[in-house]
Amino acid sequence: MFNSEKNYIDEWLKKQIKNGVSIINDVLEGKKDKVVYYTGHLHKDILDNFPGKTSKKIFKSYRVLLDNKTLAFTQKRFSEHGYEYMVRRVHEVK
Repeated sequence: MFNSEKNYIDEWLKKQIKNGVSIINDVLEGKKDKVVYYTGHLHKDILDNFPGKTSKKIFKSYRVLLDNKTLAFTQKRFSEHGYEYMVRRVHEVK
């Protein structure tokens, strides 16, 4: 039975959020070029679909990758419903 007190957790969305880290790692390893690794509102979607400690672990996974100087991250708003988050490998580190 559906409990209206508890937030609904979207299993498909949880999979997409976790897959984003794998996609970024593929770019880091040179397996992919510039790609979209997530579509939506990443920060909000993580907070809405993962409880406290788990969301912190996911944010940390993304933070480590965002801090990597061999990757360039961009985002493009595609509608009021979200963004396309893209990553590409930078060939020259300055």
